[in-house]
Amino acid sequence: MDAKDLLRLYRAGRVNFAGENLAALDLSRADLIGIDLSQADLHGINLIFAYLGRAKLQKANLVGANLSGANLSQADLSEADLRDAHLHGTTLQGADLHGANLTLALLIDANLLEADLRWANLTSANLGGACLRGANLRLESRRAAVLRSANLSRADLSGANLAGADLTRADLRGANLKEASLIGAHLQGANLQRACLRGALLSNADLRGASFLGGDLQGVQMGRANLKEAMLSQVNLAEANLSEADLAGADLSAACLRSAKLARTDLSRANLAGADLRSASLVDAYLGRTNLENADLREAILTRADLSTANLAGANLRGATLPDGRIG
Repeated sequence: MDAKDLLRLYRAGRVNFAGENLAALDLSRADLIGIDLSQADLHGINLIFAYLGRAKLQKANLVGANLSGANLSQADLSEADLRDAHLHGTTLQGADLHGANLTLALLIDANLLEADLRWANLTSANLGGACLRGANLRLESRRAAVLRSANLSRADLSGANLAGADLTRADLRGANLKEASLIGAHLQGANLQRACLRGALLSNADLRGASFLGGDLQGVQMGRANLKEAMLSQVNLAEANLSEADLAGADLSAACLRSAKLARTDLSRANLAGADLRSASLVDAYLGRTNLENADLREAILTRADLSTANLAGANLRGATLPDGRIG
């Protein structure tokens, strides 16, 4: 079937083209709202600026397809194969993409507002500038969204559910993750420089070696998170909850940790030189060989904290509750 035949049949009222071989057809700018292309072979098809709202594309072969600028709002793309597909500026608002394979897909500036991306494979996908507000990428039935090495720079993920997602080495520079859920997510080596994580949930997340330079993490929830060797220099962590987190060897120099919760936190060998820890709670914290040179610990609570080998040269402890209960 060629493009002219398909368009003629569609205009005559036929919408069911399930399982058809439509590979490499040119259907750019075509109006195909509500069409059924489920399980169809659409590899290499040209659908630039096409209208495919509410289309059925589940399990379709869209490898290498060009859907740039197309409108796929509310479309069903569940378990579709979109490897190497071009989705630059594509509207996928409310689309069902659960279980879809988007490996190496180009999703720059795509609109994925409230899209269902559960179990989707986004390995090495480029989502720079994409809007994922309210998108669902949560862990379910032990399967999670795969975004290893994905480009999510400047992406809007505010409020997105990324619990358990694999974001290992992902590029999240400048991303908006305000109030996003990343509970138990894998972010080893991820680049979160200049990202906004205000109020985000990162408890039990694996953030080993992640970089947050220039980021805003005020009020972030990172209880029991693994932040070994993480780069947090000059980061805003005011009022953050880092209780029982592992920050061994992390760089927190000149970071703002004012009123932060660091109870039972492992800060061994961490660099907190010049950090603002005013009114922070460090009850039972472990600070073995921690660098606190010139740190501001005024009014901090250090009850039972282990400071025996910490470097406190130039630190301000005025009004702080010391490990033995005395007031500094």
